[in-house]
Amino acid sequence: MTGLRLATRSDAEDRAYRLRAAESVGEGVARVARGRIDNALDELRGRTGRGTVEAIHESRKDVKKLRALLRLVRGGLPEATFRTENVALRDIGRGLSGVRDADVMLATLDGLEERYPGELPPDAAGGLRQALEANRRSVRSRGSEGTAAQALADVRVRVESWVPSARGFDDVAGGLRRTYRDGRRAQAAATSDPSTELLHDWRKRVKDHWYHLTLLREAWPNLLSPLAGAAHDLSDALGDEHDLGVLTAYAREHVSGLDGLDELAALTSRRQRELRSDAFGLGARLYADRPRDFTRRMGTLWIVWRPGE
Repeated sequence: MTGLRLATRSDAEDRAYRLRAAESVGEGVARVARGRIDNALDELRGRTGRGTVEAIHESRKDVKKLRALLRLVRGGLPEATFRTENVALRDIGRGLSGVRDADVMLATLDGLEERYPGELPPDAAGGLRQALEANRRSVRSRGSEGTAAQALADVRVRVESWVPSARGFDDVAGGLRRTYRDGRRAQAAATSDPSTELLHDWRKRVKDHWYHLTLLREAWPNLLSPLAGAAHDLSDALGDEHDLGVLTAYAREHVSGLDGLDELAALTSRRQRELRSDAFGLGARLYADRPRDFTRRMGTLWIVWRPGE
């Protein structure tokens, strides 16, 4: 592929999504931010050898990680800086969402057929697949990669303004507590009313928590890596639940005349109930602490990891 550039081991270390004890918080934030942006730009500009769909998916993950990084250090940034960059990254992610959503709906249908072999009505599954494949071709033809790449390059120029004041744990404590607290609240809301919207809101907060644990995992890898893994598992369960809801809504809107859609909806509902049960069990363990206790515990780890801050 023209322009192909594979990242070296040195690149991977420089771009690693974690803060290090040997750098200030500000240095780490700037390095991690540049690394995520450079990763995304390599994907969007066809330098990694991936296909278009996978490259867009990877670049969207980088954008989400950038927004989580911003939320972690929000307390050490001017509020105007946080809001400007958060909105810019939100808009970039939305611009890339069409290709990802179209591809995920097909993958979700594949997953249903694998989980429930022979139970999906052939007419409904076949007709829905045709509609989803046509939708994916349409979305991919719009070509959103160039616009997103330019917007990300613009954000990269401003990364130095992300650097928080050098106060050590105080730079991250507010973001940690806010995200953990919001995750607990979103969990409580979804437990009371497990609607698609509230479950999706909870997942967004879980992803932030997962990314924050990943950023700080060097403080105590044996503890924080498993916690990050549990948050990842919870995010996946909630994401799969959401994708099934999106698939059902798409089928009702775009192929409503097909026979067997009620049976398809029943299978998606069954799987969603299973995933919600898994998610609530994981969430009860992940969010067992009160926010102030969680933040205090992270502060203790930080002091041992980075004495003097």
